[in-house]
Amino acid sequence: MGTGKAPALGSGFHTSLGKESRAQTLQNGKRQIHNLGNQLQLNQHCLDTAFNFFKMAVSKHLTRGRKMAHVIAACLYLVCRTEGTPHMLLDLSDLLQVNVYILGRTFLLLARELCINAPAIGNLLPPATSAHSA
Repeated sequence: MGTGKAPALGSGFHTSLGKESRAQTLQNGKRQIHNLGNQLQLNQHCLDTAFNFFKMAVSKHLTRGRKMAHVIAACLYLVCRTEGTPHMLLDLSDLLQVNVYILGRTFLLLARELCINAPAIGNLLPPATSAHSA
């Protein structure tokens, strides 16, 4: 009596025509975010935030025509900038063996299209204390 279809991934997934590939993209994205994020020693909050950015990027079709690894790296770097972690885009570039300018272009596109204000690196440092203060 089986239809030959694989069982659903869980009751939380409501799949219909065209939704399977999206669910698979999200599942693959989450796995890759965790793999790369763990290499950077990011905490669970950062990984969850990066996955939320990734879901937003998928829903706005910003993943089309771009390599998944580049979008994942851009989402993780977006988190590093918004959360103030001590990571540079070069760290992700080294891990993925991808040109840093390519990742930078993807990062800037995501930040702009998702309307996420990524603070400048200099703004993440605590204010310098002056030795001449009275």
